Formats: sequence, structure tokens, C-alpha cells
Amino acid sequence: MKVARFDPSPFGFPKPRISPLPNRLQIKAFGDQEASDQRKKTAGQFRTFRRGRYALGEAYRLAGLNQDATLLAPAYHCLTMLDPAINLGANVLLYPVRADLSPDLDNLDTIARNASRPIKALLATHFFGIAVDFAPLKQWCTERGIVLIEDCSHALFTRGYGAAGTGIYGEYVVSSPYKFFTCKDAGLLFAQDGRILNSVKTFHPGLMEELCAIKYVIESHRSGSASPAGIEEIGQSLTDLLQKHPEAANVQTTQYDSYPTGSFSAANARKSSLRSSEWLIRLSSVKDITKRRRDNFRQWLEAVAGLANCRPLYRDLPEGCIPYMFPLYIDHPDTHFPLLKYLGVPIWRWDNLAVSSSLIANDYRLHLIHLPCHQSLSEEQMAWMIAAVREVMLHSVPEAD
Repeated sequence: MKVARFDPSPFGFPKPRISPLPNRLQIKAFGDQEASDQRKKTAGQFRTFRRGRYALGEAYRLAGLNQDATLLAPAYHCLTMLDPAINLGANVLLYPVRADLSPDLDNLDTIARNASRPIKALLATHFFGIAVDFAPLKQWCTERGIVLIEDCSHALFTRGYGAAGTGIYGEYVVSSPYKFFTCKDAGLLFAQDGRILNSVKTFHPGLMEELCAIKYVIESHRSGSASPAGIEEIGQSLTDLLQKHPEAANVQTTQYDSYPTGSFSAANARKSSLRSSEWLIRLSSVKDITKRRRDNFRQWLEAVAGLANCRPLYRDLPEGCIPYMFPLYIDHPDTHFPLLKYLGVPIWRWDNLAVSSSLIANDYRLHLIHLPCHQSLSEEQMAWMIAAVREVMLHSVPEAD
């Protein structure tokens, strides 16, 4: 397996002016008895990890992945979704996705027939927190004896709360609560049959790690309301940047089937999440988080409606959805992406992607950017980001990508 990589080093991008993840605490009001999801789980069905990637690694192991087995994973992915399987020595086959990132079921049989090793598990993801009906996929897996692992790393899924339509299909469910709460870490593994987890042993991080995490949360909270430079400065900044005409970095292709990336640490694979993170999650107001994220997502939808050179991946926000980020497709990434990064707009994209035959995944690798919509964003920060995106889309010089 090979990976197409984007090399940002020639650009010298500055740090984002706004945090891409929540950095201000959203604590419940005293006496707030907001209802957890009716699917409230028992403690025995969960294990905590430092990150979702390590919870995913344990799910892969429990599903039977090893050097003699194969994982089916979506062709559009973050490499941290594949790292745990590579760490186990498993073979990885990528299945294509549709334009909305749901699995392309029509091609699964062909891919399965071409597997050189038995398929033990299939990973299915609710990208950006948009819940997908995985019932047909679950049936496909059941008929073939394949374990369905439901990836809720982009969905709000905790011990006591699960966003609508998530965490109900997979034999194992993994999530990354730290992406939704202001805490240093947190990954979760859930098993429909909690008895399976009896053999899963983890250990808590040490006191020094706990103290450093608390310091991190306090400092993040203090800086969370900081506003970027004024909107009126964006135009001049763009004018200066356009005169420089930064060259696009070369795309590199490297081998990726023997060792996981540097984002995977075997030393952290058996660590449970910090006690301070679990405490902050329990104190946080899901009700407030949900409202702010949905409001910010809709604000992005309104801001880019009809905007030249881009389009939202999703044109509405389903009821009950708690979005992770706002995905925006940009027509001319060689021009637009560097300009947004130079301005300090907090954008991500999965430009390091395992090579596959999926035309959509290959296209989204550079064209699909991820914009924050988290609950810590102030009105001023949202206004600045929207103004920056609009200015770049309207004033940059498009090229043939």
C-alpha cells in the first residue's frame, strides 16, 4: 500500500489564529439534569483510551485482525484510522465512498473477492458527525462473518450520550470525545457484549501527566476568547500574499504497509484516558455544546451559499446531528488552500491518503477542507473566519488543478 503525501514545508504556514478544537469549558449549570441518550450504557461495556486510534486498535485486535487477516476501510480516511491495523500486521483494503462519504456498497463484493487474506473486520465512519444508516452494511457483514466496527470519532458518543443514529450498528464502537469537549485526551471503546472487554486491561497515566493536562486546559480556557486581527485587514493581507505566488509543494508517494505513522505510539496503546478528562466530560453540558455546534454549522451553510469556487459537502444539517466540523469543497486548492493557511484560518484536510482506485476519495484529498464549528468559537471568531473564506474565494486567482 502506498500513501500520497502533501509536503507543506516549502510554504512555512503560520499557526492558526483560532483553535480548530474546543478550548473553552462548557460546564453544566447547577442542577442541570439534561437527559442523556436513552441508550445509556453500563460501565462494563466501555473502556477508555488516550485517543480513539488506540480504542480502534483494541477493536481491531478483538475482531481478529493480525498478519493473516484483512481490514476493509473507507478510501477517504485519516491515516490514524489505518495505523492500528498496520501495527497488527494486517492487510488493509480500501472500499470506495459515495459523494456524501457513505460506503459504496455496489463495489464491496468485488473488493472482498480480491482479498488475499480473510476479511475479519470492516470499518464504517460517520464522517463529520453526519449519521449514516449502516443497516445494509451491517447485513452485508453479518452474511459474511465480518465484524462491523462503527467509527464514531466524528460523532458525539460518550458513556452517557450518543448522537442520534450513531453507536447502534457496530459490534464495536469507537469514539474520540476530546474532539467535542475541552479536555486533553479521551478515546472510547464500546462493545455490544460487554463481557468481551473483560480481558481488556488498561492503566491510568501518572500524576505528572494529569497535572500537565490540567495546566493545558486552564491555559486553553484563558486563551479561548482571543480574537484574530480585524476583518478589515484581510483584504490587504490577501493582496500581499497574491503578489508572492507561492508554489505548490510536490506530492510525494511513499510505501505504507509495514509500520504505522508517527501519530501512533505503542507506549500509549494501553493507557486509559486521563481522570481529569473523564471528569470534565461528565461536567460538560451536552445541551449547550449541541446548540452551539449546530448554530455555527448553519452559519457556515448560510455564509457559503452561492459563493464562487466552493460548495458545502452537505447542504443541510439533519435533525439530531451534532457536527464535528464543517466540510467545504474548494475548486482550486493549489491557490485557495495556501492563502487560507497563510491568513491563519484554522483548516484541516486529509492530504496524506492511502492510494486507492476511489475517484471521490482521491479528489477529496486536496479539495475537501475541514472548518471548525465547535462550541468555543465566539461571534467575532466566526465572523472573521467567514470573512476570510469569502475573501479568498472571491479574490484569489484560480488555476487549473
